[in-house]
Amino acid sequence: MYPLLICSVIALAVIVDRSFVWLQVGKTEDRLTVAELCEIAKTDKTSIQVDNKQDVVLRVVCVGLDSPRDESSWIMQQAAAAEVNRTGRYLGILNTMVSLAPLLGIFGTVLGIIESFKLTGGSALTDPAAATGGLAQALITTAFGLGIAMPSLIAYRVFDSKTRKLKSELESYCSELEWRLGLPINVSLS
Repeated sequence: MYPLLICSVIALAVIVDRSFVWLQVGKTEDRLTVAELCEIAKTDKTSIQVDNKQDVVLRVVCVGLDSPRDESSWIMQQAAAAEVNRTGRYLGILNTMVSLAPLLGIFGTVLGIIESFKLTGGSALTDPAAATGGLAQALITTAFGLGIAMPSLIAYRVFDSKTRKLKSELESYCSELEWRLGLPINVSLS
């Protein structure tokens, strides 16, 4: 049970951390288009930075607008990759907990069943209920492992989906900016 307890603490820590990250990422429903950003950038670049500081996609596009034209694609790609890495950090650990927790639970159950069979195999078994009670107790580890894995899987899928969507939005916005600036389109975050 101790390894399962450690898994539950790790999974909970990752879920809480990723929840805070996604709350900070934010998303403005009335996001400016790339065309609007280009028009604003022609007159006042500082107002773009202030207005869109919370929106990750617009923040990356603004980095491209602020950088020298010949370096903007590379700088945008680096900024976008950093944002995707920031939002997707620790998802591998959460995915590992999804797989590891049930396996540890089953391992604990197998060990408990072995102990119960040791009791039933002995000639001095006076209370058969003790062996069946051991089986019930052994199954608790499987239930606990599944109890860790299920919410971890849901959280992993939600965070992974959000990260993939952000990546797609970043690629789309950055490619449009490159097109509008007359640059070769080469932003790819794969």
